[in-house]
Amino acid sequence: MRRTVPQMHKIIPSEGNLVTVEVSGKLTKEDYDALIPSWRAVIARHGKMRLLFVMHDFYGWEVHAAWDDLRFDVKHAGQVERIAMVGEKKWQDWMTKIGSWFVEADVRYFDCSQQTQAEQWVRAT
Repeated sequence: MRRTVPQMHKIIPSEGNLVTVEVSGKLTKEDYDALIPSWRAVIARHGKMRLLFVMHDFYGWEVHAAWDDLRFDVKHAGQVERIAMVGEKKWQDWMTKIGSWFVEADVRYFDCSQQTQAEQWVRAT
């Protein structure tokens, strides 16, 4: 029997140009239909954005969601300053490294035990 993992994305209000997103399960195209407008709004307001992306029980992206993420990354490569990826699995660290090839941003992976350090780093000037 296949285990069903609840899917969720939550945008946490942050000050300034920081966007905090918590995800679990597998991200879908519908999730990106909600996430991307919030990212564009921050870029429109501040010119650049920073992203704190926190993964708990996260299993990846559906194909259409991964494509939407890649298109956003390529289109807005110069408008994203820093991305802190917080996760709990080795493959998430590898995906962070691969994803960093598509943006001009400084991208770093942090283990879930280092979430406080990730928040400090992504906010630092």
